[in-house]
Amino acid sequence: MQAGRGAVTSVQLRVAGYALAAAAGCLWASLVVLGKLLVATGVDPVVLVGLRATTAFLLLAGVLALADRRLIRLRLADVPLFAAYGACLALNYALYFHAFKWTTGTVAVILMGTYPLFVALLAGLALGERLDPPKALALGLSLVGCFLVAQGYSREALLFNSRGVLSGLGAAVAFALHSVIAKKATTRYNSWTVALWGFGFAALFLLASRGAAVASAGTLPPAVWEGILVLALFPTLLAYAAYTRALACIEAGRASITSSIEPVMGAAAAWLFLGERLEALQWVGAAVVIGAVALLQAADLRRPTGPRQPA
Repeated sequence: MQAGRGAVTSVQLRVAGYALAAAAGCLWASLVVLGKLLVATGVDPVVLVGLRATTAFLLLAGVLALADRRLIRLRLADVPLFAAYGACLALNYALYFHAFKWTTGTVAVILMGTYPLFVALLAGLALGERLDPPKALALGLSLVGCFLVAQGYSREALLFNSRGVLSGLGAAVAFALHSVIAKKATTRYNSWTVALWGFGFAALFLLASRGAAVASAGTLPPAVWEGILVLALFPTLLAYAAYTRALACIEAGRASITSSIEPVMGAAAAWLFLGERLEALQWVGAAVVIGAVALLQAADLRRPTGPRQPA
């Protein structure tokens, strides 16, 4: 009976991990619209994401101070780990918003959509996660689907400058590094603690790099501040809390592939709010991404598991 209960618990943890990773992907998809609108105001993208991280840090710190102050504590020996984590978040934020500035929303989404490949490679090197056949197949399908969603098959759609390409791919690599470091951090701390100090260090690095520009943040129009608050609440605070919790339940490679529904939802958001229309091949790509996630989940839930280590 005890073994049966343990098996059920293991399945429930994996299901919860997939659900959280998918929710994070949906929340991140809103960046396609929010990012394009905020960058269009002419405000420095690094300032925007620096204020985004700062607002998320302050909001979460306030909630944790009221709920459980122990979750705010950080051991001095772990400061380098969280500083590296925050640096990866800072790079991801800044480069992704620069991609919005220098290219279209759909192109930015497909470039970010390559991050599962980097996660799988880095997780194999740093965490010892095996790239088994189901994961490899799901990874390949998700990348193909992202390529189609972003109209990678169209020469005209790929005519964007080199800065946009480098920024988007750099954001993907930074996010992959963030996933691997977060996986290690969640073995030592609660996921809320991980999110809190990730935002804190990211804000520190971003604002320090734009000191003069940050000093004039008080003159930003109210609409920009409203956009920053929405960024801090939904695609930042809630999304990263969901994703770091997912990493405590499932492997980093599986979490990243599941959250790769982001380009599908991002394309849909761009269609609804930015007037970007989906073509037939883009809908095919959306179906491929969703199918890859379903394949990964089905294969993982059939996989025999031993006792889990506490997260």
